Amino acid sequence: MSVDRKDPPRSHVVTTGTFSAVPEGFDGAKGSLRYVLKPEFQAVPVPGRNQLATWAVPRGHALLDLAAVNLADLDHATFQRDLELVSAAVRDHWTELLKIVSAFGPHGTAEQQAEALKIAERLQLTEAAAAKAGGGLLGVVVIVGACLFASCFASCPPEDPETEHP
Repeated sequence: MSVDRKDPPRSHVVTTGTFSAVPEGFDGAKGSLRYVLKPEFQAVPVPGRNQLATWAVPRGHALLDLAAVNLADLDHATFQRDLELVSAAVRDHWTELLKIVSAFGPHGTAEQQAEALKIAERLQLTEAAAAKAGGGLLGVVVIVGACLFASCFASCPPEDPETEHP
């Protein structure tokens, strides 16, 4: 695993797919939090049989749908436990965390992704494992995602009436 990337950061994602929630994938999530993370689904024609298609789920990106969140589903104690789990993993298992991120990067293989899942489960960093440990992780994703989204807008130039669309 290399943490050095020679390719430039991805500045955009072109997609022809549909992003759809898979609430069954988040055993420990409460209510609307099960609908926040949406993987992409792409219809792919079957070679030689164009009338048939299969679904592909690219693992390099997903949609974070903050509008799906009901704030009543965010729980302070769960969020606090999530931070403890993530903090312990960062403190004690940094190299393994990098393997998880690398597995879902541009050169990640199915084998690396399977290993990443095993590591995440062992470190209690999957939704189900975190829920069993008193956390849930999707609340962290929502709050951190919202903060990052806000920081994106904070760096945008102020609105100029001369450049505003009618």
